[in-house]
Amino acid sequence: MKKDQYFNLEVNLLNDDNIASMMSEMNAAEALGIYVILLLHLRTKDAYEASCKPVLLKAMARRYDVDEVAVERVLREFDLFELDEERQMFRSSYLDRVMKSLEEKRKMDIENGKKGGRPKKVAKSAETPVSKGRKPTENQKRREEESKGSVSVVNNNKSNIETPSLVSRLADEGNHGPLQPVLPWEKLVDQLSTFQSYMELAGQHSGLGKLFVDHQKLILEIFKKHIRLYDKGAGLLFPEDVKRYFSNYIAAGSVTCRTLRETLLKELENTVDKDVNRFESVVDGRRTYLGHLIPADAPPRPDASAVWDDVKKIWAH
Repeated sequence: MKKDQYFNLEVNLLNDDNIASMMSEMNAAEALGIYVILLLHLRTKDAYEASCKPVLLKAMARRYDVDEVAVERVLREFDLFELDEERQMFRSSYLDRVMKSLEEKRKMDIENGKKGGRPKKVAKSAETPVSKGRKPTENQKRREEESKGSVSVVNNNKSNIETPSLVSRLADEGNHGPLQPVLPWEKLVDQLSTFQSYMELAGQHSGLGKLFVDHQKLILEIFKKHIRLYDKGAGLLFPEDVKRYFSNYIAAGSVTCRTLRETLLKELENTVDKDVNRFESVVDGRRTYLGHLIPADAPPRPDASAVWDDVKKIWAH
């Protein structure tokens, strides 16, 4: 077993654009957990490279009780890992980078050990207090100049405190993105159709098959009715909230998915019944069936086998 099996997890990890994209399109906590699981898995492997064969990923998902499809998405969709499809191996540029720093430090420690220990620290020269009437040292002069870059402010208790310079504060504030407006949950539901990869996976897990592919807009409208019926809109503030709720709503075998299927079929049946000319075609603005013209004043064709009797002016079989 390798010694010191750990790696640095940088505090600004969530500022990475690819990770932010992953967390916005998936269940944020689950996606981040899967990402760390994959990093930990790579850390234990030689050269920080591991197999990405489907059978191994499936076993990993079962071991950590996470969704297999979610593991595949984290691994492949957000440019967080480098994949060698020919060899069916993957690695992480992030892990390679932080491990390179650790290995260089470890190597330096070993070299210092061979020389009889780390070099001794140079003793700091004692500073002469300015209050005693002597000239300030170079360090004291430098600290005085640095202190001029800070701003003195007064809080509600009338006490003075020093805050970082304006440049420092602006740099810190730059690490945070602007606040996003909170959209109405109806618009968040409408936005689901724009997340193509998510909707494809959701459809696969729903068991609705072609019904889901052909009638996504109608399904989202039925989903809105469900939210209103159970008064769940107040808890849907962000896209990930809506995705999580929708995924549970259409999960195969769930009561809500069965209800959705029944409602969807009923809605489609009502739509077909209202289409009185469903057994006809319109060519160049004229009613036809199987290539035969239908008089403009004829009633709708009743079924797919009806034939127009031009003598009796009725539909017959």
